[in-house]
Amino acid sequence: MALLEVSKLCVNYGAIKAVKGISFYVERGEVVTLIGANGAGKSSTMKAIAGLINSTSGRIVFNNSDITNAQPHVIVKSGITLCPEGRQIFPSLTVRGNLEMGAFTVSKASLEQGIEKAYALFPVLKERSKQLAGTLSGGEQQMLAVARALMAEPKLLMLDEPSLGLAPLIVQEIFQLIKQISKLGTTILLVEQNARAALSISDRGYVLETGNIVLSDTGSNLIKDEKIIDAYLGDLN
Repeated sequence: MALLEVSKLCVNYGAIKAVKGISFYVERGEVVTLIGANGAGKSSTMKAIAGLINSTSGRIVFNNSDITNAQPHVIVKSGITLCPEGRQIFPSLTVRGNLEMGAFTVSKASLEQGIEKAYALFPVLKERSKQLAGTLSGGEQQMLAVARALMAEPKLLMLDEPSLGLAPLIVQEIFQLIKQISKLGTTILLVEQNARAALSISDRGYVLETGNIVLSDTGSNLIKDEKIIDAYLGDLN
């Protein structure tokens, strides 16, 4: 069985049907990307998996357990963390304080180990450990948001638009770090507007359009298909 299995998931906002019965899976060790235009249902899918919004119908199974509409803290304890769109760090806390906020489900010993791992993966955060998070650059804040999500030692890390608003050189650095996190053994589900960058590091991808999955394939196949690029992904050059 896959690490994550989403079956016939529907998410409504009142009369608006944001996600319309999608099904997909993520195997252990994979990087899987959800791509599509704004409003396609990508973030709603991630929030439903994380327990931040309730699904209208469907089923979400993680690590052989049904987590459909479970509370967010239960889902974090089960092994899923979300790095949200827009980073959503705590600006008035220090860098270390933000990391500690991500570790509420682990022991004190694991917290210290997690911080050392975060500093090894993101050396700039060690340099800024006592600095208020709100004074960091956009790229540094994104690194902090990812590091905070890793503090709970997730089996599945979900990343929602990690390159949003960042300069091209910083975007390259962020995607290299995502590759490194994957190689260290964390399974990743990625939502990303920068489809070319996302597919280049993904094992597989799903294309969403107005709440439906319209295509799935390997990342390498999706990135080469000009018809798919024109129809769903926009100009990726």
